[in-house]
Amino acid sequence: MTSMYYCFVSFIIVVSLFHHRIAFADGSSIGSRHSYSLTTFDPSGNLDQVGRAVRASMLGAPVVALSIPSSSETMVTTADSESSATPPEEGIYICIPLRFLGTTSPLIIDDGTPRIVPISSSICICHTGVGADGRALCDIAVRLALDYRYVYGEEISLEELLEALAEKVQEMTMKAGARPYGCALLVACLGGIVDGGDKGREATMYRIDPSGSVELLNANGDFNSENERKSSIAFLGKWNSQKEQDLRSQLDSQQYTTAQQVQDALISAVGVNDDSSPTQSTPNEGKSSQTFLYASFTRKGGLQISRINRETRGDDVTSTSV
Repeated sequence: MTSMYYCFVSFIIVVSLFHHRIAFADGSSIGSRHSYSLTTFDPSGNLDQVGRAVRASMLGAPVVALSIPSSSETMVTTADSESSATPPEEGIYICIPLRFLGTTSPLIIDDGTPRIVPISSSICICHTGVGADGRALCDIAVRLALDYRYVYGEEISLEELLEALAEKVQEMTMKAGARPYGCALLVACLGGIVDGGDKGREATMYRIDPSGSVELLNANGDFNSENERKSSIAFLGKWNSQKEQDLRSQLDSQQYTTAQQVQDALISAVGVNDDSSPTQSTPNEGKSSQTFLYASFTRKGGLQISRINRETRGDDVTSTSV
């Protein structure tokens, strides 16, 4: 009996080794030796854990951001001069759905994890993906800004912040016993004064992904030509690919003449993404509601964050700010 048992165990071991040898040869097995190594490239040239972290960042709450240049303020015609509607200021506007907000109290703005964090008077950060990772990176960004101000006596520049923050993210793709951050960052900057002149650089948006790479999200880049300036759209998180393309075309072609129009456009865009924006229904009243986090980041008003409740009754849609 003992010899038969050892023969059976030996047979199982041989079959298992043969199976894993085939998997190592083609590198396609999920359980291959490359799957859980941060610093080892698989035969196809990919870092599996970094790729999984990128996918995790794309499963977070959908984020839409709109950058409006200063030239957009001239879109308001003189015919509307008697109207009380205010034109949108130059800056960046962000909208995020609040998935897990289980209260209607006006004293609670977010769901416990700050989604949009101010770094300086001209820079703020928004994150999506794994909330805890995003919160940790926002803390790192705040600490970098404070250390820079303490040493040099001035606010950290966009270039310095992007370089230092991307380096921190990239470190986790090579550090032993650690994993990459499973979130993506949206770094919004209002720009600075160019060569001491009266006009500043264009408001810009950047994305930092779990690999540590930095990508400019503005369609126009950084330039000084007035006739080339137009609004730019940025999407982060979980979006339906077809809806994203349609929304990008719709938002990019739209002219924004009032600040309320910008808010309604961004909230409607996020609300269309039904998979990531659950609704709360009220059976007795026959209406449903969605909660959004809306932020406006401008030079005049700074970073202003508000919670928007959007109620739908049949075809009627009403939005209230809390």
